[in-house]
Amino acid sequence: MAKNMSRKEFLKGAAMSAAGVGLLASGLMGQAAAEEEKPQYKNSSSWCVASQNVTWDEEHDIVICGYGMAGTAAYIEAVEIDPNVDVVIYDKSDEENAGGQAIASGQCVIFVQKDDIETFRTYMRALNEPHVLPEEDFNWLTNEFATDLEWIQGALEPVGYEVGYSGGGALRWGTLLVEFPLLPGADFVGATGHFRDKNGGKPFENGGCWNGFAKAAEYRGAKPNYSHQVICLVQDAITKKVEGVGVKKPDGSVIYVKANKGVLLATGGYEGDMQMYRDFNGGDRIYNAGSPYVTGDGVKMQMAIGAQLWHMDGQCMPCGYFHGIKVPEFETTFIRQFYMAHGAWMEVAADSTRYYNEADTYQRQHMKYYSHGRYVDVPIYRSQPVHIIFDDDCRKAQPMVNNWIGWPVTCRNPYSWSEDNSVEIEKGWIVKADTIEELAEKLGRDPAALRAEVDRFNALVDAGEDTDFGRDITTMAKIQTPPFYAIEEVPSMPACSGGARRNIKGQVLTWDNEPIEGLYSAGELGSLVCNLYQNGTYLHEAICSGRAAVDTMLGGRAELKPTSGGGASAPWAEAADGDYSVFVTGLHDPYEVIYTIKDKQLVSITLGEGKENLFMTQEQFDAFCQSIIDAQNIGVDAITGATIDSQAITGGIMEAFSHKTS
Repeated sequence: MAKNMSRKEFLKGAAMSAAGVGLLASGLMGQAAAEEEKPQYKNSSSWCVASQNVTWDEEHDIVICGYGMAGTAAYIEAVEIDPNVDVVIYDKSDEENAGGQAIASGQCVIFVQKDDIETFRTYMRALNEPHVLPEEDFNWLTNEFATDLEWIQGALEPVGYEVGYSGGGALRWGTLLVEFPLLPGADFVGATGHFRDKNGGKPFENGGCWNGFAKAAEYRGAKPNYSHQVICLVQDAITKKVEGVGVKKPDGSVIYVKANKGVLLATGGYEGDMQMYRDFNGGDRIYNAGSPYVTGDGVKMQMAIGAQLWHMDGQCMPCGYFHGIKVPEFETTFIRQFYMAHGAWMEVAADSTRYYNEADTYQRQHMKYYSHGRYVDVPIYRSQPVHIIFDDDCRKAQPMVNNWIGWPVTCRNPYSWSEDNSVEIEKGWIVKADTIEELAEKLGRDPAALRAEVDRFNALVDAGEDTDFGRDITTMAKIQTPPFYAIEEVPSMPACSGGARRNIKGQVLTWDNEPIEGLYSAGELGSLVCNLYQNGTYLHEAICSGRAAVDTMLGGRAELKPTSGGGASAPWAEAADGDYSVFVTGLHDPYEVIYTIKDKQLVSITLGEGKENLFMTQEQFDAFCQSIIDAQNIGVDAITGATIDSQAITGGIMEAFSHKTS
């Protein structure tokens, strides 16, 4: 007999978003004719379909959608927990262009010294202002940045990669690029690391971080399915559980894949969808500086099932509006040279006047500048159209684009911009004219206005001071040697934070802050970064959030190695009777946990010194420890809202009994 359902449970199950109503209708009204309707769903472009109307073509434990930093980290964690877990990976890109935004990034991963985590938290809170992250989310993320270096090193070791720093060799504390030094806590002790091949790998080499993790995942058996686009979630119309995904194969056919333990969306942000930028950020022309395959698919799927969106926009766009150069031959943008070797150049806005100090080192703050007590975005996105104007001396000095970030120069088949820009002039990417007036006409600008602004710039050079915007005079030279040139610059995003809100377990949440059963996310999609972006945060968050999601699906951290029963399989099975004391670190300072063994059984877990540093309540501690004792096993569910302390207590068991035998 079916279990009687309370009114509250009934209402909760019956509540439907607009998308859900459609699913319910298609799921119930068409159930009798399901077989006839299946071809329709096979060719559906909807971002969510009802499971009642599909036939499963494949079945796996975990479906990972996206094979960037989050996807690779998730796979590594999954097989470390359970070597026999059945994981399938789908990635929209072809194999040659794999890696997502991780390939186009600056390859920085932030690490925080454990002893200085509170200083870092002060800095991180200042980065977030005026937004406030939930305390549990905030503490979890900052704790991960301070504690998972050993796991990352262990993941990379078998494939000959290492965590290094810019000066060469292993990671070293104090080698930190702090982007916002005027904020409180900016003096925290940390390191800016990268991943490189031990045998000749260069510091911050293009794609180095993803290359290392992809090799580590494939060493452990990962077989990503490239050119397979996940086009929809498959959700039960009644229970609302996400049961799987629809996948478009390279030949255009669609298969439906069931996920018994969960679907992980690690598809990145929406940088490649200009309409989404218009809708969520208000910019009519904002371009993608990263992978052309990152087009907001995960966001669209999350929206289709009523997930709670957050961080779609903020006081600042976290990763910043870089100055991009868009050409027809590439879907995404080049990024303008950061350090110009010759000073005969300036940038002009829509009215053909300069609009800010164009030579400052904004890239060191992800294109922010300090104004009236706040870091704010450089104004390129609100000054369109923008052109860089330069003369022949400047043209000959160096390429007008950098070769460090931006998809066209970091992808597997990178474009090599000519040293003197001559090739790009021939291509028509750079506009050329004999006079400033002719250049203005070719750009559709007022010749007199542009001539006046060039004359103004040259007069400032003669005067030895930029009284308009404070540009360092040593970076300025007269724009006077013909021919003259122009390149249009457009706001370009290397990354964005928008997506559905998730908890620290990686579960995607509804607008009521309830987990959507079966659905998880990781990485940039729904990132915790909500205002200013500190260099190295995105890649590290991708790693720890990918791990967290599969931890939840499989029931434990890799280092905890949860077993299926007590007795001989328990970590203390061979330990002698007595008390075993370990200091562990949760969300705050260390505290002592004492584990007592009698007759090969764990009989008590108590707190010793530093118990005031415990984040969970005493009642939660007692309940969690009793569940371990009752099960005689560490593979028990963590306490909701106190996951970090739960993991610290079970991790302490592994440390206490790793070498304790009778």
